[in-house]
Amino acid sequence: MRSFASLTRVLLLAVALSAACPLSATPIVIVGPALEDAFEGSDVVPGLKQLLGPEYLAFRRNFDESAVPVPLKDGGLLLDGWRLGFPSHHAAAVVVYPDGTLHAAYYNAEDRAVRYFSTSGGLQHRALLVWAKRFDLPLDQSPSPHRSVEETPRASVLAVPSLEEQAAMRSVAAAIWSAELASGWNMNTEVGRVLGEATKQIMDCSAAFSLVPKPAGWVPGWAYVAQTSVQIVAYVTGASAHRVYRSCVIATASRQRSFIEFASGGF
Repeated sequence: MRSFASLTRVLLLAVALSAACPLSATPIVIVGPALEDAFEGSDVVPGLKQLLGPEYLAFRRNFDESAVPVPLKDGGLLLDGWRLGFPSHHAAAVVVYPDGTLHAAYYNAEDRAVRYFSTSGGLQHRALLVWAKRFDLPLDQSPSPHRSVEETPRASVLAVPSLEEQAAMRSVAAAIWSAELASGWNMNTEVGRVLGEATKQIMDCSAAFSLVPKPAGWVPGWAYVAQTSVQIVAYVTGASAHRVYRSCVIATASRQRSFIEFASGGF
């Protein structure tokens, strides 16, 4: 299948977009590619059109922008997107495998329901059930793991920082997303790594913001986040309160949300 060549390009693009940007008074907001651009030159989009049939247009309308792609430990890759300006109200996601298997879903707030599709049959893919938990769904529509297309995988054992380090990392997550979301995430080392990448993206985007000192000496990994959490929280809070640079925090939170949720679950 040609799709995984393009998926590699998507991953390389995600890395490239994390690179430092030149100093500018205008926020340098990085957005992920639209659906066709993400899978350009692959069989994914034609496969989705065939799978979704008349509902493809509704699915595509919710893929103006995309998040950082999430490699799954079973060999698949998840990419989620949203309608421009409405990540919590109009969203979609696709899971792609090297053999051409596709799983897709989309959500519109006015319907309060997630529509699922799969080339493997009628059951929902577990990754899409995890993705769907972020939406305001009726109780009878809430994702249930035993309705998944696969058995619940055992989360891999990830190193666990100390309680003090976890509290520091959680404060950073709360500043970027919200205290409510952060309280439900496991503060393992992979989550810490994602927090570090999100911090760098916010600082790169808001390079000219100087009302609050930037955290010094950024290095990849969770330890940096735990050790400089006070400075990170102060900077992110300051950027969030600024009428211009709050867009840097909002965009980063949208693009990294799936990555941190799957990191929290050990997937």
